[in-house]
Amino acid sequence: MVAPEADEPMNANLSNEVSHEELMRFLDGEVTPEERARIEGRLAGSSELQREFAIFRSMKQDLQDLSFAAPDDDSVWDRIRNRITQPVGWVLALAGFIAWLGYGVWTFVRSPSAIVVKLATGAIVIGILVLLANVIWDRYREYGTDPYRHVQR
Repeated sequence: MVAPEADEPMNANLSNEVSHEELMRFLDGEVTPEERARIEGRLAGSSELQREFAIFRSMKQDLQDLSFAAPDDDSVWDRIRNRITQPVGWVLALAGFIAWLGYGVWTFVRSPSAIVVKLATGAIVIGILVLLANVIWDRYREYGTDPYRHVQR
């Protein structure tokens, strides 16, 4: 029989007798009473196994503490800023779009193109706007009965 070397710790083989899977099952309470007694005995006799168990317990606690919900720590100033900036942004975007649209229509009407080209282009633009309005209206009607509208990503 070979004696263990001085460098090799006495409990090195004790941690090998309890696998990581068994430690996790022990931590989750998914072991039989016989397995529990065996693992507790190994834990009492192995500081390395105690260290691994402490790491697993810490990881489990960290994972349980994770939350994927949005934080609810908005300050009063964040809500005030949102109530002011959102309407201002919409007003500026709408005013810019109306000005741009008016200039485009004025330029289109004043151009030297033939009347057939103007009518065909107008029909394309009006057709696209009608389709867009139809999609927006359909989405608006379905919004009230959409079963997934309260689902957060």
